[in-house]
Amino acid sequence: MEKLNERPPVVGQGIILTEEKRGHVFQIRMKNGHRAYAVLEKKGPSLPDGDLSGATVEVEFSPYDMSRCKISAFREERESLGNGAI
Repeated sequence: MEKLNERPPVVGQGIILTEEKRGHVFQIRMKNGHRAYAVLEKKGPSLPDGDLSGATVEVEFSPYDMSRCKISAFREERESLGNGAI
């Protein structure tokens, strides 16, 4: 049973910019320019092979802290990180 005061996570998509801790913590950029640290949990999706820079990920933010999120899925799309992405 869901708690009445519990807010659902904020779901969005972002682009991986850098890998901060190998296979676990990534810096991502959302479409609106917001940057955050994304964590890949052990019980989360499996890590794809190869370089993850530019990979599109689906993330879930806590409604109380938009600086951190968890990766809920990896998408097939990739984005070039040229021209001022970092």
